[in-house]
Amino acid sequence: MNEIRREAVNYFKSEKAYHSLFKKFREKYQSIGRIGGTVPVRFFSKEELAVFAKFFGVSVSELEKKGSLSLQKFEEQLEKTRFQGIGLKTLLDDFFGEVIYSKKEMERRKEEERIEKFSVLKKSYPVLAEWLDYVSEKHGDSRWILRLAEEDFGRFKAYADQLAKAVRSLPEKPERLPFFSQRITSNPHSFDVHTELGKMFLHLLAFLLDGTASRFPRTTEEVNDLLNEYGIYRDDLLNFATMSGFFAEGEDGALHPVWKAAAESQTVVHYPLRALVRLKRIYPRMGKKVWIVENSGVFSMLLDEAPEAPIICTNGQFKLATWFVLEKLAREGCTFYYSGDFDPEGLGMAERLMDRFPGRVRLWRLSLEDYRKSRPAEEISPTRLEKLKGIDHADLKPVAEEMEKTKRAGYQESLIEWLVKDLKNENG
Repeated sequence: MNEIRREAVNYFKSEKAYHSLFKKFREKYQSIGRIGGTVPVRFFSKEELAVFAKFFGVSVSELEKKGSLSLQKFEEQLEKTRFQGIGLKTLLDDFFGEVIYSKKEMERRKEEERIEKFSVLKKSYPVLAEWLDYVSEKHGDSRWILRLAEEDFGRFKAYADQLAKAVRSLPEKPERLPFFSQRITSNPHSFDVHTELGKMFLHLLAFLLDGTASRFPRTTEEVNDLLNEYGIYRDDLLNFATMSGFFAEGEDGALHPVWKAAAESQTVVHYPLRALVRLKRIYPRMGKKVWIVENSGVFSMLLDEAPEAPIICTNGQFKLATWFVLEKLAREGCTFYYSGDFDPEGLGMAERLMDRFPGRVRLWRLSLEDYRKSRPAEEISPTRLEKLKGIDHADLKPVAEEMEKTKRAGYQESLIEWLVKDLKNENG
């Protein structure tokens, strides 16, 4: 700052009225990005207006009559003083001791700074690169993450370090969330779902499923389902597989007495994950075909008609316990016959099952013809219809496209007659 600019600052700072005026000038410049516009005189006291009137060489009443003070006129008047050549923008910068930017320019600079920081993060944590790009795109589901990064990048970077470790160290076999958290961060509560890091972890896991965060969980059940996708569970007692018609062996290779008794007595059992993880083998009591249904009512009716059939009920979305059982059955060479509801979630479950066990899944009464037979009547909301766009499997796509047109869901219960017939034909 040269001498004349320093003198100008000292002069205007010596009069309190200019503090009030220049604050308003600064706000106006930040708003429009140039020296222009006006500031209403109503913001100032009579005493302050008297100071401004003297600067402009007019009376207070004339200023009040005009109703506002023009930034451009002030700069023109500044040129007539001994501070000629400074310019109002330079004066404001010197007065406040910082370069004043417009809001648009501040946003641009903030964005450039964030892009640079995210670029460094992507190089440090390649496993997070695509997720960080997604967050940068400012989707509604990730704005809160972006806001956190902008407000406290140091904390965000620390979270990124832990998230990268978590993704690289997802469990190879089912693991409780607190123990997973302890293993990754040395704190069993770091990934608790109500914490910032826990919510970011869920967002990242949802993104890794399909490249979006469309499955970011909103309910406790959805949180559990998402964690289950990665072999992480919060509860190993209420996380169970509902089954009938199966044997199992323990780590010692001996036939498990509970499973033997249940299968031989044709008893339905909810096997908790806590017990399942101790098993070495699970296999059907007879044959290699495993029947999987989504709804408990259908499951029960099928067992009424074919009590010896090896059937699994998912009770809605697949739980970790069910995935665990299916993995064991796949190793035994079993083929899965899956029947679910004709809605976006049911088709999504079918596709996930086929993706997880390619070549081992047969769709059971899930054709376009079966959809029409189900007499679809319940309206599907626009939000749920969006899920159908992600259905890519050739055998499911015709049903998804028809469902998008009709906007109606059909249910397994409508097909029970055919399901029973299929099962009886296969099981004698």
